[in-house]
Amino acid sequence: MEELIGFVSGNKNRQKLLALLGSKHQLDAEKLAKNMHIARPSVEKIVDELLEKELIFQDSDMYMLTELGELLEKKVQNI
Repeated sequence: MEELIGFVSGNKNRQKLLALLGSKHQLDAEKLAKNMHIARPSVEKIVDELLEKELIFQDSDMYMLTELGELLEKKVQNI
């Protein structure tokens, strides 16, 4: 868990993306990019990293937090 906390807290955009999904519950890549004020290719790179770590999952074109992602998002908020 400590490694994942470091992975997320070491990058502000990873933190933002997890926080957005924590508050909005599900968003597509376009809405994530607009809310985060970054280019869609950057969002897609972060999404790929978080999918690989199993912190988020994809259903159709929507992204949501996994249980692990929800737990991690709460822990990172408290740092």
